[in-house]
Amino acid sequence: MNNLRGDEDVDERTIHCALCGREIKHNQAWPHVDGDSNLGVKKIDYFCSEEHKAEFFGL
Repeated sequence: MNNLRGDEDVDERTIHCALCGREIKHNQAWPHVDGDSNLGVKKIDYFCSEEHKAEFFGL
């Protein structure tokens, strides 16, 4: 099961930055995957820039 609608491609999906809420295309996002190989993926956060990703995690 996926969250795509009809003929929508993964690269065309619109998502929101976890820090500022700005709408961005999936193929332009900076993702962060929370999880590991034993337990699997728990959550994926997307960011509109590398700077917002770093700011969100306090780096």
